[in-house]
Amino acid sequence: MITKLGKENLEKETKSLQKELERTYKQRNEAAAEGDLKENSAYIFMGERAGVLSSQISEAMDDLRQSIVQPVPTQCETICFGHQVSVVFESDKKNLTLTLVGKNDARLKKDWISIKSPIGEALLGKKKNEKVLVNDQIITINEISVGEI
Repeated sequence: MITKLGKENLEKETKSLQKELERTYKQRNEAAAEGDLKENSAYIFMGERAGVLSSQISEAMDDLRQSIVQPVPTQCETICFGHQVSVVFESDKKNLTLTLVGKNDARLKKDWISIKSPIGEALLGKKKNEKVLVNDQIITINEISVGEI
């Protein structure tokens, strides 16, 4: 699951990684021209960097292939992807408002958190006024509304 903004951001990030990989291959070829590849630290480093970038691109491409852009939720009885949830921590009465989104959306906006985070997983499927336990803290759900995704 992903938001439209998250998908656009992931597509941009993938293109940026691909351009960086091209630059890395070019720099590696330039380093190779210097000779003795066994002791050529620039050549070795660029090869390792290319491996990391390739892995990141592969993961981003997999995420793009598997991601389905989620519409705004239509109900507010039980918490699901795209809901904005207001909670209060029972220990210190601290209020927190967050919007549940996918892993590639988390942190794109200030209050967005992943549904795969501990608090996200604890809140999914819950209703207003329910209490959940997250990292040894009791949290009460005050409000559920449609988030701006």
